[in-house]
Amino acid sequence: MRTTTAILSKIFTQRFYIQNTGFFLVLFYLLFGVVDGSSLWNYHQSLMLGFLRNNSFLIIVLLLWTSYALKCAGFILKTFQTQGYDFLFPTMGSMPATSRWRTWWVLHTAIYMPVLVYAAVAVVVAIQQHYYLKGIIIIVFNIANCIWPLTLYERKLAQPDVIFFTGHMQRWLNKHFTKPPVLFFLYELFTNFPRRIFSTKLFSAAILWLTFLIMRQGEYFDLRGLQLGAMVSVLVHMQLMVHNRAFDDTYLNFMENLPIRLSTHYLRLICIYILMFLPEMVMITVNAYTKTPWMGLITVFCTALSLMILFRCLLYFPKMNPEIHVRYVLLTSFIVLFMILGKYEWPAIALLQIASAIIFFKKYRTYEPYIERE
Repeated sequence: MRTTTAILSKIFTQRFYIQNTGFFLVLFYLLFGVVDGSSLWNYHQSLMLGFLRNNSFLIIVLLLWTSYALKCAGFILKTFQTQGYDFLFPTMGSMPATSRWRTWWVLHTAIYMPVLVYAAVAVVVAIQQHYYLKGIIIIVFNIANCIWPLTLYERKLAQPDVIFFTGHMQRWLNKHFTKPPVLFFLYELFTNFPRRIFSTKLFSAAILWLTFLIMRQGEYFDLRGLQLGAMVSVLVHMQLMVHNRAFDDTYLNFMENLPIRLSTHYLRLICIYILMFLPEMVMITVNAYTKTPWMGLITVFCTALSLMILFRCLLYFPKMNPEIHVRYVLLTSFIVLFMILGKYEWPAIALLQIASAIIFFKKYRTYEPYIERE
């Protein structure tokens, strides 16, 4: 029989890494994909020496680690508010205080582990280079990031009705603003999951900024390189697509029984992802409108939006859990990438749109909410 900690690890740790697959793919790309393999260690050693020698750089790094700690804490707190996980309150509340704090520590540390591993390597480099004070600062700071979230978890357990950060804003919006259906999901993100949407947009902007930086340093502009950056930016949004499916399953089942045409439902889906990708479209336009004709920008936007819509429509297949979804997403991305490299962008866009429409119109009326088997 599995222990309580093992069950809770599956609920929190495993779900966190699955739901944030896109986030970690982008992080892997930033840390390892932009550097030649033979120079990888020198690159990271130089990066670590950079924030060990420069106090301002170190502060930025510590703030980034704190942001990730907030992301971890927010995920655990939101899990308690997720439908179907109400049993966590009596389960955790019935545990002895010492065991509960130890369990909080194990769960949070497991989610925070990527930062701990990188910080541990940085401490080793600090000791080798005789930056002892900076090494101590990194150790103390990361221990603190593993402790202060535990108080938030205890507070949530004692006060289940407390909404993290956005309670007052949500009540004000509900009172003063009537939402059209196309904004239902975006409203859910900005009011109940603001850190998720903001962190996604932050990393998406970082990918595009890095794409333009590489082309600027190389003194060239390649539309296919921009399309590759936009594709990676789309992959960052994978966790939002899975969240969109969960939101529709939980709150919008009633819309299937309304006298609304399928084409209207499909148009609503397209508009959701156009609005979601609008900040990236503005950023691309500002940085590239003088370097490529408008048709090139339209090609980039259509490719990215077609990928997003297809990736969302794939979730209408039965038994499509996040792990299987990632496989199909990566396979589709590789196929589209090769078509882009072969300058077959518009055939790729057409195939993506046709596939999305076929899946949506065939599966929408017969789709049943996905329930993961334990």
